[in-house]
Amino acid sequence: MINGKIEQFLDTGWYSEATIFYNGYIYWCEANKDNETELITFKVERWRAVNNNNETYSSLCDCNREPLDYEEVYSITEEHLDLILKKFLTAKIFEGKDFWMVEKELAWLDEGTPIVEIK
Repeated sequence: MINGKIEQFLDTGWYSEATIFYNGYIYWCEANKDNETELITFKVERWRAVNNNNETYSSLCDCNREPLDYEEVYSITEEHLDLILKKFLTAKIFEGKDFWMVEKELAWLDEGTPIVEIK
């Protein structure tokens, strides 16, 4: 993992609003727990972005400042985080590849200033 320790990412980063860059896209990961059912929903959303020297990313946006090519690429609801992590690591989220196939190419970045691109 570029710009981060894989152990730290797998320990807490993957479910706590992590932003990882891969091949022209930000993949934003987040988990939320439903207090009534105790179920945890984990999702991954992606949109086009630019990697700024492996430090920050800039979202590519339209003239309304909406991210380009935004989509939810993964969603799962389970009782336990360890099961969600296991499934996340093997899901083909990254352009048909799983986490381990692209781990060395993933950059863990902070948010920068969006780039507005008029279409």
